[in-house]
Amino acid sequence: MNWKLPNQLTVARIGLAGAFFVLLGLFEHGSPRAALLLNVALGVYIVAGITDVLDGWIARRYNWTSAFGRITDPFVDKVLVVGAFAMFTGSNFAFPAGACCDRELPAWLTGHMTSAVQAWMVVVIMAREFIVSAVRGYSESQGIKFPATPAGKIKMLIQSICICLILFQVANFPHVLWAVWLKAILVWLAVIVTVLSGLAYVSSARKLLLGDEP
Repeated sequence: MNWKLPNQLTVARIGLAGAFFVLLGLFEHGSPRAALLLNVALGVYIVAGITDVLDGWIARRYNWTSAFGRITDPFVDKVLVVGAFAMFTGSNFAFPAGACCDRELPAWLTGHMTSAVQAWMVVVIMAREFIVSAVRGYSESQGIKFPATPAGKIKMLIQSICICLILFQVANFPHVLWAVWLKAILVWLAVIVTVLSGLAYVSSARKLLLGDEP
């Protein structure tokens, strides 16, 4: 494997992803270290995002591309994002019994979760990634390039902002109602954009997908 700097950054991001998930797993409402854990997790996620931008830029700038980077880089991105949303549906992110914010927000909006991420949302996000990966794999098997679209990049950006806001709000403003509303709205926006970007991918590959039909 080519151990140029972009690949080193990708491997480092795998380690950061592991640390990120451990921090989320250790979080518990009411714990004296709850805010610290989420703030550190936020810092880890931001550093992981910076390494993602850097390794892509360096690889393009110096033409240090490799099969390892092309496969591993997007894989780690998906693991970080999908994994974060999955962790946010854990019981440790449920509103404590009788929490004022939970009583003042509609259940459909938050699902009684401080993260506002509900299990069905994770299913939607995962389904989108599976579909796009399948379409891209089939496209490339036919010798047709299937690059990332602007919709996909916007989706990734909004999802990342959403994850950062969830961590920041739950850690630092857990009882501020307007902050809870803002977070919940952004979560729903992230899900909607995820669906729309998936539809955009499928639409752009429509001719390819229908090409084998008689």
